[in-house]
Amino acid sequence: MTTKLDLLLVEDNASDAGLIVRHLRKAGFEFDYLQIDTEPELRTALEQRRWSAVLCDYSLCGFDAGVALDAVRQTGLDLPFIVVSGEISDEKASRLMRAGAHDYVMKDNLARLAPALARELDEVHQRRARRAAERSAEEHARRLQRSQQVIDSLREGITVTDLQGTIVDVNPSFEAITGYSRAEVLGCNPRILKSGRHSPAFYETLWHTLVTTGTWRGEIWNRRKNGEIYPELLTLSAVRGSDGLPTHYVAVFSDLSKEKQTEAHIHWLTNHDALTGLANRQLFMDRLQQAIEAAANGSHDGAAVLLLDLDRFRRINESLGQEAGDKLLQHIAGRLQLCLKGRASAARLGSDEFLVLLTQFADTEAIAAFAHRILDEIARPCTIGGHEISVTASLGISVFPDDGRSAADLLRAAEAARAPIRYGHHNRLHFFTSGMDNQARRWMEIESELRQALERRELQLYYQPLLCARDGRIRSLEALARWHSPALGWVSPAEFVPVAEESGLIVAIGDWVLHTACAQARRWQDDGLPPVRVAVNVSAHQIATGALPERIREVLARTGLPAAQLEIELTESTMMADTEFTSAQVEAISRMGVSVALDDFGTGYSSLAYLSRFALNKVKIDRSFVHKLASDPKSTTIIAATVGLARGLGLQVVAEGVETEAQQRTLIAAGCDALQGYLFSPPVAAADLSRLSALFAPCEPYATPRTALAPPPD
Repeated sequence: MTTKLDLLLVEDNASDAGLIVRHLRKAGFEFDYLQIDTEPELRTALEQRRWSAVLCDYSLCGFDAGVALDAVRQTGLDLPFIVVSGEISDEKASRLMRAGAHDYVMKDNLARLAPALARELDEVHQRRARRAAERSAEEHARRLQRSQQVIDSLREGITVTDLQGTIVDVNPSFEAITGYSRAEVLGCNPRILKSGRHSPAFYETLWHTLVTTGTWRGEIWNRRKNGEIYPELLTLSAVRGSDGLPTHYVAVFSDLSKEKQTEAHIHWLTNHDALTGLANRQLFMDRLQQAIEAAANGSHDGAAVLLLDLDRFRRINESLGQEAGDKLLQHIAGRLQLCLKGRASAARLGSDEFLVLLTQFADTEAIAAFAHRILDEIARPCTIGGHEISVTASLGISVFPDDGRSAADLLRAAEAARAPIRYGHHNRLHFFTSGMDNQARRWMEIESELRQALERRELQLYYQPLLCARDGRIRSLEALARWHSPALGWVSPAEFVPVAEESGLIVAIGDWVLHTACAQARRWQDDGLPPVRVAVNVSAHQIATGALPERIREVLARTGLPAAQLEIELTESTMMADTEFTSAQVEAISRMGVSVALDDFGTGYSSLAYLSRFALNKVKIDRSFVHKLASDPKSTTIIAATVGLARGLGLQVVAEGVETEAQQRTLIAAGCDALQGYLFSPPVAAADLSRLSALFAPCEPYATPRTALAPPPD
């Protein structure tokens, strides 16, 4: 505000008064104020100073806002009177407004106070300006001419017509608002401004009111000279001569375009996510409720809620920063919109969660097909800030009326349908089933107990051998975490590892696994066993910290294990999430002499040709291909092709999940270097490995890995 105000604050609670003052000052108002809380003080204050506005609580000491309003009206002053109350019923508020109060604001929603006060101060200014203009128009042409300077200085447009409706004068603001010059409109009828938006009946009512009462006020749409239609607040008044008869009509109007745009923008912000432009939760729930009602009435096919959650989004924020994370969210929102194409509506629920409302589908198969298209679209790599990022998503789906009959019930069901996602089933969709509530409770139990597991030393390391395909000797062991909880019993890694990843506990657990495995390998060597290599799985969260190479260096130094006897295993999805960032860390690990293996190859979106840019030593073919050897001849072809390409890149190939001798023969024939699986040994505790010690053989050095300098193929 440019003009300093004098505010009369009628409030008997000092704390509330302070809150109001701080809120207004924060909104930019400059003012002095007087706080009073009795009726005598109010009447004295109204007599002693010219106030800009009165802000009054409803319930006061010995009187209320209605009494205060009467006192203000008795002064005859035209100043804003705004009720600021903690509790007021609609009936009382309506009564006060009818009595002359200009607005009321609840104390728990003070965000409305500043715009309400600004609006009413502006209205006072406009009323005073209009009164000045109307008084000027009532005088003879000499007085009209003498007051022209005042009229010309007003920001409101003014039009003066004779009784036949012919324009006899306008002010500069009229020219600025309409685009017409004074010379162009003199002698014309105001109908040149008509927008075409109002019916003849509208204008008939307007003129009837003006002629019978002498005034008309309201919003109207007019047209500028350039053809643009705009809203204006218009006041029409009859100017009367000394004989009391009308001599002219004066129109005072202000352009409401900016106000309307502001209202529209505020409405948009209230219902949309500012980052992505998608609908927010409130708007989505409104749309969902409407869809439910329409489906119940048979107006369309039905209503399905798809709750989408980006997999491991936190790691992108941790490694690349929040700005990159925000850009990724905007990118995903754009891809969602492309998938929808008017068939559905999308919203951002918060963080990395999105909602989709689908109303046009034949059955659940159609919903699933639509959801798979969304997952495929999101999984395509994208470039953010110079980094190529691959991110997957998972979907929980609920359908009306089977999974819920209200918007809240359907959303809860979709959230419950995401429970399997937390057990490692990423990049998939899950329809709600009745057992999913139990899965969600199980997740919470595991997370609660897992937070204490390291402290209580409940975690153990088991080791599964990798046998050389050439001679059947054990040259490396994969370290695998196992957990026996006093409260939950044995908990499968398929359950607790995803919980650890989502909760962030995986970094501490991974650090413990790394140190424990290296220390154990060194103890075996000290006990006289051949120096076998120990393989440790590393999570995406450990990579995201950027500190993994240094941590490996510290552990090797502390345990005394040679670098050549440690192998780090990373999954394909971990490597492909941010290739540049991950590649730099893999390179640093490889330079220490630590070998690096690509685990679960074939489950993601990459290829060996793409992965040639990483300093890898080994590729582990995912067990899903091994299991299908007998039933799907293509699996043999895929494994043979993988072996051939890996050999060309100087990589060793390991087949996981070998369970039968037939699989063993096929894999050896395909050229695999090493095999791992229950056919040879399940994971066993360190103390139980003695029965296999005769098969231990010194680990063979790998060839120096090559790191491609060329960019990955398109």
